[in-house]
Amino acid sequence: MPYGSARGGQKATGGGAHGVLITAPSLVVFKQGIGVARRRGTCVLVGLPPGEFPVPLFDVVANCITIRGSFVGTRADMAEALAFAVDGKVKANIELQPLSAVNAIFDRLKRGDVAARVVLDFVKA
Repeated sequence: MPYGSARGGQKATGGGAHGVLITAPSLVVFKQGIGVARRRGTCVLVGLPPGEFPVPLFDVVANCITIRGSFVGTRADMAEALAFAVDGKVKANIELQPLSAVNAIFDRLKRGDVAARVVLDFVKA
């Protein structure tokens, strides 16, 4: 699938994938992964395909796509890590706060009083 033909994946996901984990060492798969990433999405490339990997610079920059690489671990390690997530053993430490608390949150950030991440709830605002 060339970069421009990823529209089906973006349509099916409501604008593209927030995160794309690419584990196959294939240039075609790498290109497809970037093609289905949504604006401000992240692609994580694991392993190395042979040769060079041409990146569609205009699309990546215009859509603010983040490309990250990982060269650590094996496929078995990745399968084990994903199994942890499936089993509920991986928890994101997220604190949900109303938009009205934004100034207090900034004060807490300055003091270093935020354990991990604070997400603002715009719906209840």
